[in-house]
Amino acid sequence: MTARAFGEIAFGFLDRKESTSQDKPPRRWSYDANDRRAQVFRRVGDGSKEQGWSLIGAMMQAFDETLQQQRINCYKGKDRLQDGDRRILLALLKRLDFKTGRLDPSYAELAAKAGCHRNTVIKACYRFVKWLGLRWVRRTTEAETAGRKGPQREQISNAFFFDIRSLPNRVKQRWREAVKRHFANKGQRPPKAMTNYAEGISPPDNPIWHPEFRSNIEAEERKGKAGSRALNERLEALGRALDRAANAGTQKVHCPREDY
Repeated sequence: MTARAFGEIAFGFLDRKESTSQDKPPRRWSYDANDRRAQVFRRVGDGSKEQGWSLIGAMMQAFDETLQQQRINCYKGKDRLQDGDRRILLALLKRLDFKTGRLDPSYAELAAKAGCHRNTVIKACYRFVKWLGLRWVRRTTEAETAGRKGPQREQISNAFFFDIRSLPNRVKQRWREAVKRHFANKGQRPPKAMTNYAEGISPPDNPIWHPEFRSNIEAEERKGKAGSRALNERLEALGRALDRAANAGTQKVHCPREDY
């Protein structure tokens, strides 16, 4: 095997993309879409567009004020909000069904609407966990091959909801004041049910929202990337050594002619 062929095989292995096959088992802490623990939606306010958009306006205002406050205080935490998070949050809130509270877009759909990468959306959602009370439940459904050879369950989009009780006190105060202003301008009182969260799985019971859980995932990703870089360097060194060995056998050796 030549050095070039070896390199193509090795780097083809390293650069392989993640399979999109449905053969993957469901992710941990997933529930059937019909399971009570996945039934987290409820009507927003009275279900009208007017009250629903008031919720969206209040949430966006709370986001803007929190982002501005982080800039003023020079907050440098890893979970600080980003400018691009606003587009992602708005794309998420626009998928909210006010009558039912249903909010289950896929990460790919949000990425397409916000004009960013899917991983950017996922990281933004984890920031929203702390600053905006975003929560979600992983869901599965019966696969088409159920009862036959093949996967029995397949992953579907998450069920997203907002749990205002989990907000930091200052952010919660900003959100409530924003809600009051939106309804005061219309001469109305804000309803009690201003989010799409209903009784279902208790937020503290799901470890995927905990900062420690995300930190462990990021640590594993960094470790994996570091291992890939080290393997890349070793393969490159091996490829160079093979090239030198191959070239050494084809080099012309000059033998000066001697006259006797």
